[in-house]
Amino acid sequence: MFYRALMVGIVCFWLAMMVQLVRLETHPEQTDILNVPVPYVAGVMFRYGQLSLLNIRDGSRPVGSMEIRPSTTGTGGRALYLSGSLELPGQEPFNFEGDLKMDTASRLQAFRTELTVRKQNFHIVLSGDMARKTLLYQTLYGDQVASSQSLPMEAAALERALAQNVGLDSRMIPLDIGGMAPPDITARETQITLRSGELQVYEITVTEAGTQMLDVYMTQLGQVVLANTSFGYTLAAEDWE
Repeated sequence: MFYRALMVGIVCFWLAMMVQLVRLETHPEQTDILNVPVPYVAGVMFRYGQLSLLNIRDGSRPVGSMEIRPSTTGTGGRALYLSGSLELPGQEPFNFEGDLKMDTASRLQAFRTELTVRKQNFHIVLSGDMARKTLLYQTLYGDQVASSQSLPMEAAALERALAQNVGLDSRMIPLDIGGMAPPDITARETQITLRSGELQVYEITVTEAGTQMLDVYMTQLGQVVLANTSFGYTLAAEDWE
């Protein structure tokens, strides 16, 4: 139950942030980006394709790691791959990975997210096809599919699935991602000090309903070196630590 709920949380947060990233590029009038050109902020990661390797900490305690790998396709589309591991108090350590695929107009085409509980070799997979407007939810033990459920990408169907399979009240997560009000997003140029010296970066801050959700420091080549989250976790490159 815990990992199912965690899966929903990761997918919703990830998709919501990606939707806002796309909005930055396609609807600049809806944002409050300062000092930095909006197309650059939205596309810099994909333009240079820099790999970001981050360690995850809960306070001073190491709890995992994350890899962020953006890329472009031969047809001008974009892809974003995430992977890593996390160890939470009282829970089995698990791995996570996922990818987003977009077309040349930065419209989301498909996504896939997988959680793996290493000790049990148990997998939870959630994938979505935007053209067919369907979601596929699967659980597996090793390579054997334990359960599989295909759902229409509709709020009512997702509400029922959340109640039956996850035990979450649908009001706890944003089902209608496309209808979400844009958060306040600001960016500025600043400098941070790494062990290797001073580094010029872009600080991108995402605020939702007055709460700072995410504060990211990204190099001018699109490599993430530090991210602070509202959940209390810090993601940092080794040079920052």
